[in-house]
Amino acid sequence: MNSLFARLVAEKHFTASERKIADLLLKNPQWFLDATTAKIGNKTQTSSAAVVRFAKKLGYAGFPALRLDIALATTDDKQPSLSEITADESVDDILAKTSARFKLIPDTIAQQNNASDFLTATQLIEQAQHIFIYGIAASSLVAQDLQQKFTRIGIEVIYHADFHQMITSIQAIATDNDISIIISESGNTYETLKFQKISLDLNLKTIVITSNPDTPLSTNSHVILQTATQQFDKVRFASTIGLLSQLYVIDILFYTYISRHYNAAQEKIALTRARIDQDL
Repeated sequence: MNSLFARLVAEKHFTASERKIADLLLKNPQWFLDATTAKIGNKTQTSSAAVVRFAKKLGYAGFPALRLDIALATTDDKQPSLSEITADESVDDILAKTSARFKLIPDTIAQQNNASDFLTATQLIEQAQHIFIYGIAASSLVAQDLQQKFTRIGIEVIYHADFHQMITSIQAIATDNDISIIISESGNTYETLKFQKISLDLNLKTIVITSNPDTPLSTNSHVILQTATQQFDKVRFASTIGLLSQLYVIDILFYTYISRHYNAAQEKIALTRARIDQDL
């Protein structure tokens, strides 16, 4: 998917007016192509000047340059709507919207992260005796997946869904060499902020997986691996992009580790598979 659309979804620093323009572009890029700046300003309740400023904020010389890029993107990708699901939509439309969100994730993750961040996170994992992983709600599913991945290759990972049990574990067994991996799409949930504070109090380094690099959770971390999210002007029924981009990021992290420890990881996986097959 074209990086322009990836940025429009992921951008955190749009003003309220710019977000209205971005949402309109995401929902109907073809209409956007045929409209004047005055028409766009009227439909978004902004102004022609706001549309021009929006184009320049994205790095274009002006609106015509932005429109050219939109034309190329829609020609190449047949960009479907990224708006939220509405009442009585057809299954075909739902499939198209869901597919568009899935295709958005790789470009967004690549745009927002440096390879060096994944390498630094991997090095912290290599040096740790214990890895404490925590996330709540949908992020807890990602935490469990990451725990399963690393446990399978012999790395000691501690995860509990219960916050108090997680705190008990980290307080009881953490050493200065350990790390915490904290997963939070918003970066603002009380439990994850509290968990990070306790981790830092115990001299643990923290890796944060989040869509928001401007929260205290991010600014107090040693490594940020940024995920994607989508802004909506209506109720968001499910965080499809947020959850799947978290899973995408932890896959990259896991495979980076695997690549650096390929033979040992292969041996661990073969042994566990053989044991399971034997017992069955």
